[in-house]
Amino acid sequence: MSSFTSFSTPAHQGPKDYKQLGLSAADLAAFQKGWSDNVAGWTAMSIIGNPWSNLNDAPRDNYYNPLTAGMGTATAAVVEWTPFPNRLIQFLTNPGITNGGQLTAPLTMDEVQALADTGQIAQNGTTYVLYDPQPGQVLLKIPAERCPSINWTGKYTDFSPPGPRGWQDEYCEWSILRNAAGKMQSIAFTCENPAYYLTMWRQNPKAVLGIYKAYIDPTVQLEDLYLRYEYDQPTGKKGDPVIDPTTGNPAYDPTNKWNRGPSRVIGSFGGAMHLTSPPNTLSAEVYLAAAATIQRSSSVNTNPQTLICCAQYGQNFRNSDPNIGFAANQASRTSKLTLTDPVGLYIQQPQSFAGWQGPNGEDISGYWQITRGTAGTGPNGSDQILHVTFDIPDSAGFSIEDCTIYGIPISHVGVILNQMKIALAVTPNGDAPDLTALACVADRKTGLQPWPVQLLPESLFYGESPSDLPALLVPGTTNRFVLIVQGADENTTPATARVAFSDPNVTCVVEKFLKNASAVPGQTNGGGTQGFVMSVTVAKGAAPGPVMVRALNPGEGQNPTPDEHPWEAGQALIPSA
Repeated sequence: MSSFTSFSTPAHQGPKDYKQLGLSAADLAAFQKGWSDNVAGWTAMSIIGNPWSNLNDAPRDNYYNPLTAGMGTATAAVVEWTPFPNRLIQFLTNPGITNGGQLTAPLTMDEVQALADTGQIAQNGTTYVLYDPQPGQVLLKIPAERCPSINWTGKYTDFSPPGPRGWQDEYCEWSILRNAAGKMQSIAFTCENPAYYLTMWRQNPKAVLGIYKAYIDPTVQLEDLYLRYEYDQPTGKKGDPVIDPTTGNPAYDPTNKWNRGPSRVIGSFGGAMHLTSPPNTLSAEVYLAAAATIQRSSSVNTNPQTLICCAQYGQNFRNSDPNIGFAANQASRTSKLTLTDPVGLYIQQPQSFAGWQGPNGEDISGYWQITRGTAGTGPNGSDQILHVTFDIPDSAGFSIEDCTIYGIPISHVGVILNQMKIALAVTPNGDAPDLTALACVADRKTGLQPWPVQLLPESLFYGESPSDLPALLVPGTTNRFVLIVQGADENTTPATARVAFSDPNVTCVVEKFLKNASAVPGQTNGGGTQGFVMSVTVAKGAAPGPVMVRALNPGEGQNPTPDEHPWEAGQALIPSA
């Protein structure tokens, strides 16, 4: 094993950004420390799994933490998948979709590609959308039962994941700039995770602004990036900035107007700075990889679809989750593994541009520009690209749609996506794995305990922040937080609620119990959630470092042992001064 002391920023982009922004070495060190702390928390959380509300989902001992075990020195394995959203193909091109009572005919591949570019499609005079229907529009529905196979004649449910680019859920999202004729002139692709920007924002919001100005639009203003209340809430009025009490600043909005939706207008809105679809988070990637290392019976572990239905570590029928999980499961049959540092999802550029041509045979490869990350620097020569643009200037005299790839017109972004891959890498350490085959994951019927899934300031809870960062517990402060859980006893009251932290310097008083709380970031199908609204006090002089948390149901014993009721990691952090 090689010594390993901290997680690097994706594609080692942190030092480049801080140099470009003219920030100090001390600023960079603080950012990198915060970033490593976040990844460390997600890693610990992912290894614990879910022993509270699930059966056969823990422990995940075949996934190792390089901070405690050292980083393996064996050659990393690269896992790749196509970035076009496969669920659109699987659900909407199948004749069975007409059983849902909406579409009268399945969509063609050309129609699916058009839908992926805009989020809407018209059929027989009705416009169907994937998100936020406006008057006269209808939200597309898909079968609710998808395991072990799609039940076309059963119940239908709203398309998910939600969000202004929610359907772009293969850890790759894009935004299109069109010319005056409505044709594609520039496409920006990103696989950057939102946590990078959330982490930087905590330290220096103006640094995030600087990156937006450099890569999205020079007219971006700091106020454009503020998270704002969508409705009047107990902590603020509609349209007001959501103030994070742990930093004293307005919180960051990952789906701000400059990083929202599939289209862009220079100087006005749109762009693809980082991922926004709810399951497209780095914490979800780590959690998935760890969950997939649990071995299952031979009846389900020979196929990506049957394995993901059994292990429930992600969304079935995506290109990404089933293949990531299946590859991790296979690799963990011979060795324990971890995600390769720097942990991240990376764009893999086309193997060749030889077949890319303009309308008169022009070489258009020069219009493909890597703007963030690097090519060929990953394991086995893989790319570690975070952001790329395919930008044909007006001066060229033609648009992207006038070009072809191996004779196929680039009528939609999907034509380009089919030439690309997204990838991650896993590193084995040579330690023998536990090959015990567990049964499929199932809901716990007895002994159900609350599973902590998100801890955030009360203002961010009501502001609907999607942040998956550990909450900052600042020494010498008292702030109101909401702990979101799954599996809490609905009869819990403030008087019977019990939330505890592993550090005795952190204490809390539960003031309210919410039977229904907000959705969980990174969880495509997380189920119902509950919330503990509480006042949290952190003693002066509390030592920096991660803090674990747990919530007990009223019927549990007073002081259960960690074996009787495990602690959850990755939800809270006492920051360095």
